[in-house]
Amino acid sequence: MNHDFNRISAVLVAMAVMVACNIYTFIPIYREIGASLSITQSEVVMAGTSFIFFYACGLLTFANAADHFGKKRILVWGMLASAFASGLVGLSTDFWSLFFTRGFQGLCLGSFAPVAFAYTYDLFSGKQRTLLLAFINTGFLFAGILGQLLSGGITQLSEWSRVFYFFAVVYAFLFVIGKHMLPLTNVQSVSPSYQLATIMKLLRRKELLYSYGIVFTLLASFIAYYDSLTRHLSGEEDLLFLTRSVGLIGAGLSLYTGRFMEVIGIYKTLFIGLALSIVSLVAALIYAIWHIPFIIISSILFVSAISLLIPTVITLIGNMSGKGRSQALSLYSFILLCGTSLAPLIVMNLSYVQSLYLLLGFCFFQSLMGGLLFRGRRKWEVGN
Repeated sequence: MNHDFNRISAVLVAMAVMVACNIYTFIPIYREIGASLSITQSEVVMAGTSFIFFYACGLLTFANAADHFGKKRILVWGMLASAFASGLVGLSTDFWSLFFTRGFQGLCLGSFAPVAFAYTYDLFSGKQRTLLLAFINTGFLFAGILGQLLSGGITQLSEWSRVFYFFAVVYAFLFVIGKHMLPLTNVQSVSPSYQLATIMKLLRRKELLYSYGIVFTLLASFIAYYDSLTRHLSGEEDLLFLTRSVGLIGAGLSLYTGRFMEVIGIYKTLFIGLALSIVSLVAALIYAIWHIPFIIISSILFVSAISLLIPTVITLIGNMSGKGRSQALSLYSFILLCGTSLAPLIVMNLSYVQSLYLLLGFCFFQSLMGGLLFRGRRKWEVGN
């Protein structure tokens, strides 16, 4: 493993963690933001949804722009734009300023994920590529817990706006580091019409539609799980902090997903992830209904399940999309975040138990899509 790989991996994983943290920063501080700006918590949720929607748009836009301007340029200048946008969020004074600045922040941060995946494919091959993709995915999952811990901790010590000033400084630092440490790659310009034609062709393929069905509910489930849990454990801050923190244990499982797929196969890995999801939600229901302290186990298992499922689905899509891999992964990122944008709006009107039943419904839907993929696996493989 050479020095360049270690250096580039460290920068990209740090970016991945800090970018993904902002998907989750609102979850623990809805109440504090609402009280500070004299708006309702539902309006804060809507502002958070604006971030997710524009983040999803950024994922699709910047992935295609990178083909014209170069992947390094999009990555590093995206960090600088994100620093500026994050500072603006902290200056919000009412609902509309929060809505638009949070959306602008999401758009800027959307410059990272699909560009980083494609950049990794350009720079490395074989085990180095697989390892770096695993590191980046682990960073995304780690951020799901870290983002909540950072925003909750900073807000307790100071005020909610300092959360976004903190991220503004971090993104500015990552801009400087990335500009000096990340290498340039060749620019292979692809016309927008060709990209659009490729996307339309991909959307007509059943196997990818089944995969995107799973994708649509994946991160949405993660957001819904911790959003509903945060409201359910309101006033029990120590238990909430512990439940979030232990979830970090499960995030490490994504590092071993590649090994699981090699040993037992990609479809068995997919179904193990789905089984873990269901077991974790049953444990959460036992806690909610009978107050048996299974919530810690539930948090670990749920994050473990997502840790297995995300890299597995990325690998499935990458394997099935052939020459359209770049556009297929851009669609993956866009659809993942479209589903995520709806999750807080749906669960904010549900009780904790109702949210868990909804999540179980998501799991059974994912299992159905996985079953359809498994049944047609020979045809998909032959077609590629």
